[in-house]
Amino acid sequence: MEFILTIDTEGDNQWDYGRELTVENIKYVPRFQALCDKYQIRPTYLVTSEVCDDPFSKELFSDYLSNNKAEIGAHLHSWTTPPFLDKEGFRFNDSNHGYATELPENILSEKITNLTNQIEASFGERPFSFRSGRYGFNEVLAGILRDNSYLVDSSVTPYISWSSHAGIPGGIGGPDFIDKTPYPYNYNFPEGSLLEIPITILPTRFPLNKNKAIASHFFNNVEKSIFLRAFRKLFYNKQPLWLRPNIWMDISHFEEVVNESITMKLPCIVMIFHSSELMPGCSIYRSDKESIEKLYDVLERFFMLLHNRNIDSVTLTEAAKIIKL
Repeated sequence: MEFILTIDTEGDNQWDYGRELTVENIKYVPRFQALCDKYQIRPTYLVTSEVCDDPFSKELFSDYLSNNKAEIGAHLHSWTTPPFLDKEGFRFNDSNHGYATELPENILSEKITNLTNQIEASFGERPFSFRSGRYGFNEVLAGILRDNSYLVDSSVTPYISWSSHAGIPGGIGGPDFIDKTPYPYNYNFPEGSLLEIPITILPTRFPLNKNKAIASHFFNNVEKSIFLRAFRKLFYNKQPLWLRPNIWMDISHFEEVVNESITMKLPCIVMIFHSSELMPGCSIYRSDKESIEKLYDVLERFFMLLHNRNIDSVTLTEAAKIIKL
């Protein structure tokens, strides 16, 4: 089993509307990269359009690429990636953060092409890995990525539905991934395939971790049933677990995810968090310096756990070349 560390590398607090779009959080990336270097972990930085335009980011990530310290992939925020339309939900930095899956195919295709070209122009290498903002993903987007020579996506969130989360006004909202699992799979097209490596999200408690049908039923119906909600509060709080350094997670939670992933014989595990979480007060998840120090403490403990289990690090594109389905 391999470890893939993915960072959604984007502007400062994306949910703080009504101010100029900034990328101050990127100045906090070098400390994080130094921790990765210490444990021979090569992150995949999935960058947005605004990061491509930032001079400091261009210098920093170009250096990481040239020294083989990291991979640079693409992260589509439809609200910051051109082209834009003069209508609600389609404007630059619109307060309605539309899902890629809500966009007309021609607009989506243009945005992917523009973002891909931006990354290549800014950092000197064409991206082959991708994640969609707000996890908005479907087969249409997979086909567009394949047309643009991408090899791998990591947008799917197993056991999680975003269908009740609004995007573009009057749109369909987010995708439903409750019936997905953390195992990689292919989107197949006449011209080739795109590998999906889902974010590692899985149940770790019996019987949810032993029976896919039971898990899907539980997560599909828990919000509709008072009984199931009470059951979750008593026995399945925080389930399914994300491989993500949430503020409440300690090393025991990470160990649960790793142990379950080994039991499932997953070929890889994928961690996610945002670059904004590295800067105090830049994200709702990390409000002050103390919370940042807690983040670094739990990350180092987790990296030590991986080292002790002989779990090596690969980037998303490296994983796509290793995994054979």
